[in-house]
Amino acid sequence: MQQKRKIKLLLAFIALIICITQISQTYAKYIETKEGDTSFTIAQWKVLVNNQDISETTTMSSLISPIYIDNENIKEGVIAPGSEGYFDIEIDANNVEVSFLYNITIGSTEESSVQDLKITGYSQNESAIIPLVEETNNISDTIYYNQSEKNIKLRIYFSWIEGEGETMNNQSDTNAALSGKNGKLKINLSFIQTLN
Repeated sequence: MQQKRKIKLLLAFIALIICITQISQTYAKYIETKEGDTSFTIAQWKVLVNNQDISETTTMSSLISPIYIDNENIKEGVIAPGSEGYFDIEIDANNVEVSFLYNITIGSTEESSVQDLKITGYSQNESAIIPLVEETNNISDTIYYNQSEKNIKLRIYFSWIEGEGETMNNQSDTNAALSGKNGKLKINLSFIQTLN
């Protein structure tokens, strides 16, 4: 009888352990920890200006070359009072996967021997010439990541003004030629991702 009692007690104890295990698995709060990585594809940002990646250079001076409009009274390849010309800025955004705003500001610089060198207008992708307001000389537009044409060719026209609106007199013009300094314009290009 003692033996039966011990067996019953052992079976009851085993049943109790099984019952507790089942109850704890049924009502337990599951806790499990896993670790992993999530990969995000980063949008490309490779803006080329005149075939140069803007992130690889600090200055674009060597990439912007003026072209002088022929004038029978002025030697080819130089500028003088009354002469005109242009330079091109080509923006290639084919490797940019976000929309962005480009802003080009052009103005005179104190380093220039010619203070009467002015921007007169610009054309975009061979459009008609768009006049610029001298106070701002600002060209701005947005290139959207999903637009079909993401190559923008800007032709910016300049002139050494003579007559109305000039700030230099004839003696200043002569001194500019004798100074040995170049005529210069300061060109600031900025590219800013748009968020909307």
